[in-house]
Amino acid sequence: MKSVTFTLRDLNRQIAKVLQTCDRLGSVRIRSRRGKTYDLTVESKRSKIEALPDFNARSKRMAELAGRKAVFSKRGWARLARLIASE
Repeated sequence: MKSVTFTLRDLNRQIAKVLQTCDRLGSVRIRSRRGKTYDLTVESKRSKIEALPDFNARSKRMAELAGRKAVFSKRGWARLARLIASE
């Protein structure tokens, strides 16, 4: 892994460049005027949501557990969608 060293001045004035380099390489070094060095590493990347839960099936299960037939009918879901859309 290639390591790139920046100064604190670079970090202060060109933070976007430092962070883009860190994203590309995984880590960069920051050197202070007094000779200390710091490692800046990318800790984690966002994971994409693969699939959303089936909310309709979940609400049906909850209704069955509560002893009701269904939480919303098709007409009720349509009405809720219109309310959310502010129609």
